[in-house]
Amino acid sequence: MKFFTDRFRLAAFILASAVSPAMAQDMPAPHSGAENENHVVVGAGALIYRSPFKGEGSALVPVSVLSIRQGIFYVDGLEAGVRLEPLKDGPVRPSLDIFGAARAIAGNDREKITGDVGARLSLASDYGTLSVAYRRDATDTFNGGEAIARYDIEIAVGGFTVAPGLQASWLDRKTGNHMYGISPKQQQKMIAKKRDVILPVYTVDGKSVNLGGDITITAELSDRIVAIGYLGGAYLDRPIRDNPGLRDEFEAQALIGLAYRF
Repeated sequence: MKFFTDRFRLAAFILASAVSPAMAQDMPAPHSGAENENHVVVGAGALIYRSPFKGEGSALVPVSVLSIRQGIFYVDGLEAGVRLEPLKDGPVRPSLDIFGAARAIAGNDREKITGDVGARLSLASDYGTLSVAYRRDATDTFNGGEAIARYDIEIAVGGFTVAPGLQASWLDRKTGNHMYGISPKQQQKMIAKKRDVILPVYTVDGKSVNLGGDITITAELSDRIVAIGYLGGAYLDRPIRDNPGLRDEFEAQALIGLAYRF
């Protein structure tokens, strides 16, 4: 039985409040048989996230893995939606996801969970999967949107499946500021908690394009158990990098875990 790779890491990342917004908000899955079959997958893992903000190091976060597919309905972590697949066979296999999903932002004193609605169009073939997606805040918190273009491919190497991917994420001004800006309220929270580093107030005042790459490696330990390894990162665009509260021009994360398919 072949396990799909990308849905495991999406389901795991979306449950971690410290997850990288640039790489984990929206990860279209490469086409594989298991992705399109009815299934229930549960598991657990550990996520290491390196924050780009000053005064914050790398955080180790326990995460849960959850993926359910029943007919056209699916749940992957805190993303749930409907997948329409007009052509399941052929050289090019299009699909459309209409979904709602959680959005998390990084930072010890910036944590906030909001909800998005969006759509994702994917074109899968033997040469990989190309997808485009758009998601927008549905909670009236920041009223911004994000567009994502992604390409990934699965490569079988012995008993492993290696899935490298490239991604570009276009954030409008409101979304970039929500995810990477520092508000006066957030700064006051740092002062009240007597943080060693008080981040300056900063507004991301422009559109941003973050560029990232990642690789997922899965190993089937049995016909139902799979081990997962993931490493990814994103280079932040200039309107975000100009934030004096950032220590790095990038953010990165790694994951190891186990999942069981019922």
